[in-house]
Amino acid sequence: MSTWRDDTTTRLRALGRALRQPGPERDALLLLVKSAVAAVVAWQFALHVLHSSAPFYAPMAALLVVDRTMVRSLAASVQRIAAVVLGLAVAWVVAILVGITWWSMLGVLLFALVIGRWGRLGDHGIQVPTMVLLSFITVKGTDEQFTYLTIVETVIGGLIGVAVNAVVFAPLHLTKPRQRVAALGRQVHDLLEEMAAGVRGEWSHDSAQAWYRRGSAIADRAPLVIEDIHTGRESTRLNPRDNLRPVDVDWEGYEHTVNALRRMLWQVTGIARTLVDAGDADRQQPAPSPTFLHRYADALDALATAVEQLGRHDDVADAAFADATERALGVLEVLREEVRTTPLPDPDAWPVYGSLISDSLRAVRELQLSHDVASLPTDTGPLRVERSWGRGSSSAAPPAAEGGDPADDPAGDDDRT
Repeated sequence: MSTWRDDTTTRLRALGRALRQPGPERDALLLLVKSAVAAVVAWQFALHVLHSSAPFYAPMAALLVVDRTMVRSLAASVQRIAAVVLGLAVAWVVAILVGITWWSMLGVLLFALVIGRWGRLGDHGIQVPTMVLLSFITVKGTDEQFTYLTIVETVIGGLIGVAVNAVVFAPLHLTKPRQRVAALGRQVHDLLEEMAAGVRGEWSHDSAQAWYRRGSAIADRAPLVIEDIHTGRESTRLNPRDNLRPVDVDWEGYEHTVNALRRMLWQVTGIARTLVDAGDADRQQPAPSPTFLHRYADALDALATAVEQLGRHDDVADAAFADATERALGVLEVLREEVRTTPLPDPDAWPVYGSLISDSLRAVRELQLSHDVASLPTDTGPLRVERSWGRGSSSAAPPAAEGGDPADDPAGDDDRT
């Protein structure tokens, strides 16, 4: 009972958020409303215009093709129509040539099931054997009027679904990708700053373990951010809202930023893993000296500054990025030379020093290689781009709204409405 109440409370709160403010909850609610509207319009069209005695296929097609983007909506419409036509065609051909028997039904259903698994039909592939079976059972597969009307209903329903999706708040998923890209950069920056402060002070096996887990978790979220970027880019295609109010978003630059941060995080988690092993008393492995770590922290701080400037392409940001990467490289080169030429108190400790330095050098190089092609949203305000900067396209940079940077919330607004 408590589980049911908790679930109901959660859903009511989500509905309240959808009604009060933009966000993923409102986006989901709008999608449900559009699906319902499309189904009702298609049903009425089939009933009063096509004079269908059983207006089922039009509203079903309309219901199933309303999707998050216009491209997906059109693709779903084409897939469903193709599946229905294939299913009816197979049933009609078999019924005309060999008639309806148990063995012909068995063969044609097996054939239809194979066609239904064709990847190009997507989730609508199941309609092929469904239409074969329905045609056999209801009209023996030979009723031309049934076949014709079903195909027409499906086509009309698909078109109505696409039209409703285009006219009623055509989805433009622009804000959420920008927020999540900015949030990812902020999370990497904060992790590096925390690690730098930690190794300057009293760090431990547990704190290093926490850095390792946190870095791994951030890296694991990167593919989800890439997926949001792809959805955002797709939402602008064939979208009448984008044609009326065109925006210029550097989707490719955003993707370069996420990939660069993810590759860099592999090195950062390598640093944390080295510290995890070095801080484990049970393993009795040598740990780097406090003097080394204090200077090494300067390189981590410089890396954090470079991450903060990655993807920004004004003169101040470019200079700050170049200075930060040069400082990091300078510290690491000095430390590497000292480790190479200075006798260590514990000769067995050199792999620890080498691992920390090598991972950091690779992290710096990842940032340097990606700097020119990366792009970072400067805020999450309305997008109205009059000119582009950096790589040739960008997100605009209007003044940030009061009340904090929404980029800190990776699950923020999912639609420009």
